[in-house]
Amino acid sequence: MWVFNCTKAAVALFTSTVKGEKRTCVEASPHKTIAESIEQEKDGVVFPNRLGLTEAYDTDWHWLVHCVSVKRKKYVLVMDYKTRYCMTMLAPKKGDVAGFLNDFEGHLYLNIMGITAPHNMNVKDIAASLEACHELGNGAVFYQRNDRSVQAHINDVSWHLQRHCYENFMLEEEEDLLDFNLFTGEIPRTAKGQKNHFYPVQAFLLQWLNAYSRDPEKIITPNLLEAKNYFQTFSLDNLLEDDTDNKAADAALAELLKSLPAGVTHLGEGSLNQKNAKPTNVKSKNVKHKDNVIDFSAYQKKR
Repeated sequence: MWVFNCTKAAVALFTSTVKGEKRTCVEASPHKTIAESIEQEKDGVVFPNRLGLTEAYDTDWHWLVHCVSVKRKKYVLVMDYKTRYCMTMLAPKKGDVAGFLNDFEGHLYLNIMGITAPHNMNVKDIAASLEACHELGNGAVFYQRNDRSVQAHINDVSWHLQRHCYENFMLEEEEDLLDFNLFTGEIPRTAKGQKNHFYPVQAFLLQWLNAYSRDPEKIITPNLLEAKNYFQTFSLDNLLEDDTDNKAADAALAELLKSLPAGVTHLGEGSLNQKNAKPTNVKSKNVKHKDNVIDFSAYQKKR
């Protein structure tokens, strides 16, 4: 089950007024903090649940949802509580919860495909994991509560979003939003209980593969992924100029799009055709900003 923990700004987005009556999908949370809810989950099992090793029942996947406005356009920032991977999406109409859930599921699959496509991962395995998530992850609940640590990371993503929109162009296309998510996913993060910095995009991929792996006996580890070169460093320079890798990634992404679960087949329509399209905003995608590229060398593991 998807648990969306909403900030006040997100609660306002999911609340509408009809004939003077306020309507919202947001409920009072059963526990004060997200951490407490996780501790109280059934049998101590928290997401991701190893499919095949435990009985299939709903487990909670916690997200923090925030809403920001940039140049009068609203964006929803949805960050995974555990891995701190953030998906930035265009906000739905006020009170349109169904629209948000549909967009969330679509963007979730698109981000998984965007992360795995450049790394020669088995298309059938990834497609099967998407189908497994679609079958098991349809339930959703909304609570009003926050987490200071996650909120700090969301604020950082919001800063990068605003800087990008003001200095480059507005993010409106699915592909542009995906590129932005991959970029912010490569910003090193810290969290309680973690001794070292970690990369959200790597942690998110590990979580996904271990949750929806077709082979429950095969545990995916960071060393296994590094040995297979599943991870790459994302920067604005790479996103803008590496045409060779982009063509291979586009081919893999196009193949994955053919295997989307039923109900989200609208995802990606026309997005691949936007690759060379000139944006309608003030500045072009081809503009390079060296100061936007973050130096991750200080956080790289010593070999």
